Amino acid sequence: MTLFMTKVWGWSVPVGPLQFSTKGWRENALDQLKAGDQIVLVGTMGDQTQDDMKGRLLGVMEPTDEPVMSLDFVEPRGSSDFVDGKYKWPFGLMNRRAWSLPDQPLLSGISERKFSMDSAQGIVPLTPEEEQRVRTLRWQEEKLLQLTAHAQERIAKKHGNAKRTAPPPTTRRTGVMHMRRAPAYTYAMRIRSADRLALKIGWAFDFRQRANQFNHSSMPDLGGLKYEPVWYHLWDTARLAYHMEQRLLLHFADHRHPANNEIITGVKEDELGRAWQNGVLRKL
Repeated sequence: MTLFMTKVWGWSVPVGPLQFSTKGWRENALDQLKAGDQIVLVGTMGDQTQDDMKGRLLGVMEPTDEPVMSLDFVEPRGSSDFVDGKYKWPFGLMNRRAWSLPDQPLLSGISERKFSMDSAQGIVPLTPEEEQRVRTLRWQEEKLLQLTAHAQERIAKKHGNAKRTAPPPTTRRTGVMHMRRAPAYTYAMRIRSADRLALKIGWAFDFRQRANQFNHSSMPDLGGLKYEPVWYHLWDTARLAYHMEQRLLLHFADHRHPANNEIITGVKEDELGRAWQNGVLRKL
């Protein structure tokens, strides 16, 4: 087990992933890390770091070898964390465990070395003496940030075990509240065979199952309409999925079909696409 060091702008709890500015720096870290290795995070001396964190040991992470995107985690971010709309540290490694260092000693009290740029962009190993000093400090284990439901499904699919089904129906209040907290999709389905561009907007725990239900009733094989999912987004809760559905329908209030107000007509596809992206970003 080796203890590494990297420099950061801050530390917050729950703890997010170990972050890197480029995929190359992440790959460099993966080449060095072995199972069980840990990384101590030290506040930089730059203006971006709070004065009470500058040059101090803030926490420790035990990363896995699972690559993630930093934005797969919902955490507070400031405008200074973005350049031209892009997050500065988009690449990450999922953590197995993390600890705060409540005493937050100065790095100068742990090491007399001058660390190079590698410690700001990547990770550098500590010497046995430096590691021993860190391990004698108080460590306080912290909770980890959870991946968004969308990222969880992507990673599960990558490992070949993706499976998502709707929660069982329930009429009990506790069951209904649980369902509201379950992951769910907002979807947009193109309606084929319609006389104009038409999309059905809605939310569901399983949008593919919902499309099958619609098509079972409309019988496209016999000349009826066919519902075809074109856009979908997985939210952490059904409440969030419902809110995006409602924002989209409100945005296109003048284009809702009189026979079914969840169907949008008379709108260009690129306009629908822009609205969808804004809905996902919660900018509608």
